Order: sequence, then structure tokens, then C-alpha cells
Amino acid sequence: MIRNVIFDFGAVLFEWNPLQIVNSFTVSQPERDILLHDVLQHSDWLSLDRGTMLLAEVIPKFSARTQIPSLRIEEFINHIQHSLTKIQQTETLFYQLTQQPYSLYYLTNMCSAFFDTLYEKHHFISFFDGGLVSGKELVMKPEQEIFLRLCERYQLTPQESLFIDDNYENIQIASGLGFNTIQFNQTQNCFQSIEKQLFMH
Repeated sequence: MIRNVIFDFGAVLFEWNPLQIVNSFTVSQPERDILLHDVLQHSDWLSLDRGTMLLAEVIPKFSARTQIPSLRIEEFINHIQHSLTKIQQTETLFYQLTQQPYSLYYLTNMCSAFFDTLYEKHHFISFFDGGLVSGKELVMKPEQEIFLRLCERYQLTPQESLFIDDNYENIQIASGLGFNTIQFNQTQNCFQSIEKQLFMH
């Protein structure tokens, strides 16, 4: 029986589309390529998510490597934060679940600064029963450690928990640890399979 529902944030509760983020920031194709490959897809971005580097440290590094001025990189970082808009249908699902006897948690790879901004901006995050942010934990998905830490901190049993994430690798690890899982995409089918698991008892 499922007692807990665990949500990823990026591309599940909030829009996360790196290509769209870059394209809506600049019309310059060379700049788009650099921001995508040398910022968003660079290992420094992972360090940011992991919490081993802070925005203040990473901005000058990005700037030095890409030859894009620090202020422009800062503008881009702000643009990214504004691009993390709510996925309305998932938010609706979340509110429906708050009316059900489930405990709700989040498990997200995100730097602390981004999470704090989202938390201030979106009231519904405070309705979660708890959760882990990689940037605060110094460990990230798909490493087993972050899943085990979530279970330990909130006394969760994987077999009683449904984990919803868009990333195949994260889903694989979670399944291997005994979680019920749904690989998320923004389709009617996906929402129906979540509802089937959670509302059809």
C-alpha cells in the first residue's frame, strides 16, 4: 500500500527545458551554444546542484571559461530561475493529494539558491511534509545515498512510497531500492497512471 508520494521538481513540478531556457534568453546562436554546453551541461553545473560550489564561486568560473562577462552570466542565472515556472497540472495533482491520506515529499537535484527562491515564490512547497535538495545535502540523484537518506530522515519504507521523476536513471535506481516508480512526462497518459495508482483504491 502506498503511503508516501515523492516528487522530483525540475520537469515534474516545474518546467525545466535547457534548450528553451537558452533560446528564450538570447537570439545569438553562438551564445546559445556556449550557454547550453559550457554552462548548463558543464560539470560545474553539477557541482552547483551538488552543493560543492556556490553561485558566487561558479559565476566567475563560467565567465572565465566562456568569455561571457560575469554580469551577463548573472543575467542568465536570473533568467533560469524565472524559467522555472509551475507545471499547472502537476500542481493540481499535488493539491488533490494534500486532501488524501498521503505524506508528500520532494527529492530534487538543485542548488540551494534556486530552491530558496522557489520556496519563497511558491506557497505550495510549504505543504510538503519534507524533502531533500541535493545542494543542501552534498549528494545527488541518481546516487543511492540520497534515496536512503530520504528514507532515513523521514522513516519511509520504499515499498510504501511512489517516486515520480522524469529521469530514467533516477527511476532505475529508485526501483532497484524497492520504490514504486513512475517516469514522468507531461502527457495525459502519465497523469492517468499516477491517478490510477493513487486514487483508485
